[in-house]
Amino acid sequence: MFSSCKDAWQDHNELKLQTLDKTIATQISEDADLSVFNSYLVKTGYDKILAGSKTYTVWAPTNTALANLDASVVNDEEKLKAFVSNHIANQAYFTQQANKPLTLRALSGKNVIFTATSFEDANLVKTELSLKNGALHIVDGTALPKPNAWEFLQANSNTQKQASYIASLDFTEIDTTQGVPLFKDPITGQTVFQEGTTFPVTRNRYFRQVADLSSEDSTVTVIILNDNAFDTEVNKLKPYYQGLSADSTEADAKFSAVKDLVIRGRFDLANLPDSLRAVTGVQVHLDKSAVVETKQLSNGVAYVVNAIGYKVLENKIPTVIIQGELTDSIRSQSAVVYKKQKSPDGFLFDEIQSTSITSSPSPLYHYRYKTKVNSVKYAVYWRSINDILTTPFSMAVKFSVGKKLNDTLLGTDYKEVLPFDPSIPETYRETYLGEYTAERYGTLYSFLIQSTGATSTAPTALSLDYIKLVPIN
Repeated sequence: MFSSCKDAWQDHNELKLQTLDKTIATQISEDADLSVFNSYLVKTGYDKILAGSKTYTVWAPTNTALANLDASVVNDEEKLKAFVSNHIANQAYFTQQANKPLTLRALSGKNVIFTATSFEDANLVKTELSLKNGALHIVDGTALPKPNAWEFLQANSNTQKQASYIASLDFTEIDTTQGVPLFKDPITGQTVFQEGTTFPVTRNRYFRQVADLSSEDSTVTVIILNDNAFDTEVNKLKPYYQGLSADSTEADAKFSAVKDLVIRGRFDLANLPDSLRAVTGVQVHLDKSAVVETKQLSNGVAYVVNAIGYKVLENKIPTVIIQGELTDSIRSQSAVVYKKQKSPDGFLFDEIQSTSITSSPSPLYHYRYKTKVNSVKYAVYWRSINDILTTPFSMAVKFSVGKKLNDTLLGTDYKEVLPFDPSIPETYRETYLGEYTAERYGTLYSFLIQSTGATSTAPTALSLDYIKLVPIN
């Protein structure tokens, strides 16, 4: 019995040594059940690559698996090369490494999924062939290169409005990453590079500001609006993006319609959470019944939908928080003080203060802030601490699309800031000031202004943690 076990173990080791002495190319060429795949390797030149010393993993489809491969792939040199290279990855991977699905980059440049029992949609029928230059797995199916999100969006005939709009956001800039700097222009302050070391490149504003749908380096869930849904969303959002012209209104509404449709990670339709957080931070709801097409991608999954859900004023149109210390301009009689405060309820914040204002010039002393708002009605709040005077002082918030403060500006009425008292929450918590309707989407200047009638015997002050603009109906 002992001798029998020893012989079996020797046979196992001899078999292992035989395979370790072979390259992947040799092993495939000697397997009759892989003869078709081997012919494709020879036709595309990958047989020579797999005969080299570099380490690879190959998932080789059986002859039966390749019987139904579309002739358009077999007869097209580029398509066949992409198909074959999609079954090969750098380095050796074995099933014990794939207890959890592995996302690997194939030589095709596409991502593929390898598990302990499968490769993409194919099953592993023979595994763990450890060879001289890597690993060979035999599979019962094929893995055509999958499109990434951008390729799928462009190719889908039902989503051309979203695709065309995103494509329209292309722009050209000069790539200076390899540029050889010569000197700085004394007038413009710009670096001048050696000729021939910089070159124009095409970029896309959506890819830069939201997500690069063409990137194979991250996994995403992409919601794609069919053409009817795209029009519906744009028309829904236009009232909140009223600009100087109909064209600018439509352009901004289109960007808003598509900017919150990319989610990090892959979410299966069967296990969708009620709310998905887009890469922009906006919460959206994807109703399964609205999904008209599902597409597995090389960089995630795409859902083509005929509708998308969200609460416009709670999710889509952001609350604007203007931090007191981040001024655009200051007009102040006294020195401006920046303080780090801690309120009795444990809230840490930075505050800006002008502590002794003894006159009321024209225009009044103020802090000016620059921000961007939607064309919507806002509820206005501030948080201000009066630890300056033992008596209340008054301030107001005014708004303008221009930089100048004048008496005609709309905004809130004057509001008293009571002396700070840790026993009185109203003296250190957020205060409602009133409402303001922004007529136009874009830049808005906010002014925190002092009260009038200040004298040396009755001084006033300015103090601010933040101003908050909350969109309301």
